[in-house]
Amino acid sequence: MYLFVTVGSHKFDELIEYMDTEEFHHFLKKLGFAQMTMQIGSSSYIPKLIYKNNKNNNINNNNKKEEDDDNGYNLLKKVKYFTYQNDLNKFYDKADLIVSHGGAGTTFECLRKNKKILLVVNKKLMNNHQMEFAHFMGTSNYVEICISLETLMENIYTCLKKKSYSVFPKPNNTESFLRDLQKLMHGR
Repeated sequence: MYLFVTVGSHKFDELIEYMDTEEFHHFLKKLGFAQMTMQIGSSSYIPKLIYKNNKNNNINNNNKKEEDDDNGYNLLKKVKYFTYQNDLNKFYDKADLIVSHGGAGTTFECLRKNKKILLVVNKKLMNNHQMEFAHFMGTSNYVEICISLETLMENIYTCLKKKSYSVFPKPNNTESFLRDLQKLMHGR
């Protein structure tokens, strides 16, 4: 399985750093993931396990079970990152799960592709419109939301195991959705 992570143009070091841990890689492998790509935006944290991954992964000299080895073998098979790209559609298309910063554009694009999305709210943003947007999308059953990195793994598990989410309206049928969203954003 393939995980795509996107933080948009803002800095979200906490999320990228959390996903760059052996514990998180091990968790993903247990769920069946083999690959992860991270769009890190303007984050100052640069993933480090990608280098350990390239040196150690798929090497098993002692024929140990992967679950028993702490020397880097619990890392995903393929991990990449980049700052920005003009078009993320190839990543969305390939992904079994998308973990996103909660930007409306990204969310709508992924929902139109019928992708499972976990919105992770970046609490450090001023006037956190992402929190309101994520709450609306979550309570409307379009996405799963994560309010704290402490629950990220649990939220990923829930998102993957959930059988169905609400079907996102087609572009010609979005008027009522947009009205509801405007009411939410303008407090009416």
